[in-house]
Amino acid sequence: MEHRFEYLTSEQLKEHIARKSLLIMGIGTIEEHGAHLPTGTDLFITQRFMDDLRERLAADGTVPFLTLPAIWTGYSAKLMQAWPGTIRMDTRTVMDMMRQIIGSLAEMGFDKIIVLNGHGHHTELLRVVARELSDDHGIAPAVVNFLYLGAKEYNQVRKGAAGGSIHGGEDETSVMLHYGYDIDPALYTDKDHVNVHTDFVAGDNFIGSTRVFWSTWHYSPSKTGLLGDPTPSTAETGRVLIEACLEQMVRFAGEYWRFRPDAARSVGYTLRVNDTD
Repeated sequence: MEHRFEYLTSEQLKEHIARKSLLIMGIGTIEEHGAHLPTGTDLFITQRFMDDLRERLAADGTVPFLTLPAIWTGYSAKLMQAWPGTIRMDTRTVMDMMRQIIGSLAEMGFDKIIVLNGHGHHTELLRVVARELSDDHGIAPAVVNFLYLGAKEYNQVRKGAAGGSIHGGEDETSVMLHYGYDIDPALYTDKDHVNVHTDFVAGDNFIGSTRVFWSTWHYSPSKTGLLGDPTPSTAETGRVLIEACLEQMVRFAGEYWRFRPDAARSVGYTLRVNDTD
């Protein structure tokens, strides 16, 4: 059965709308990733993860779903243009683009949409867009920074210390190795291992707790275009991380798709009307 939106006809899409199929889309970007990783790293990881997830959900068979191709561009901080390869859009342009794309899907009749975010600079933007789409169309898109779903398992197998996994570090490099990309370890450097870890900023995407927003690019300026240390990276570490993320995403996709406010009241979900999240 075909689960790729772009391969279906309008008549086939009508069937999915009637079934209230879940839609899964992703957004990465093209930007510099130091000397050893391609500029398409965020895009490649997002698309490959979506391809894997599509296979897992199809095999699971409990959730009707479709996927859309990953979006290749977005917002990156201007300072990243110090290294060639960063294609950037303004924050509001990205937000308007996502609001209109998802809004079009809502107008078709799709009401359950998961956005897989493969680029850290998009997190806050996508959450605001989700709020706006709720106001616009009465839907509640879910935004998922999918690589962080496997943080527990990743931390059990990672070889490097805290500060090695933010941008182009052990996490992304290991995932790219797992996916079979040709990466030259002779180009690895540990010059941008982040050594700032406080009660307020973790200085790592997987270890510690960040209690405030303060851009790592400012409190730990990069020398090479990286934030982290790719030197301990292995394909096996990448495999463990991706497998954990896939397991969690299959679980969440089912939970999100099944949840309907009216059904929730009948099966005993606790609805917290004053929840600030």
